[in-house]
Amino acid sequence: MTAEQVARAAREASNMLQTITSAQKSAVLRRIKQVLVERREQIVEANREDKEAAKKEVEAGNLSSSLFNRLDIEGKGGEKYSTLLQGVDDVDRISDPIGQVTLARKLDQDLDLYR
Repeated sequence: MTAEQVARAAREASNMLQTITSAQKSAVLRRIKQVLVERREQIVEANREDKEAAKKEVEAGNLSSSLFNRLDIEGKGGEKYSTLLQGVDDVDRISDPIGQVTLARKLDQDLDLYR
């Protein structure tokens, strides 16, 4: 998938998200967390495999060690994965900004800017 295709897909997803309710968004986030919890071992194992492959790339000079370190979703004692799960909860608690005006400016006669 090209960068342009990713950008187009993101824009379409953004437009779609504007049409669903806050309750629906919250339900989706709860389901995402549930799946992440249920499949934790599978996800962690796949991450270990990715890290093994990436380690070879670091050794070959094709990948920076700082990027390699960011690949780890486990962390010591699994705290990174737990933080990821907490992050889903945190996003769910944020008030839904869709439809809210956060900035309004009159730029010129008959020309207003809204965000």
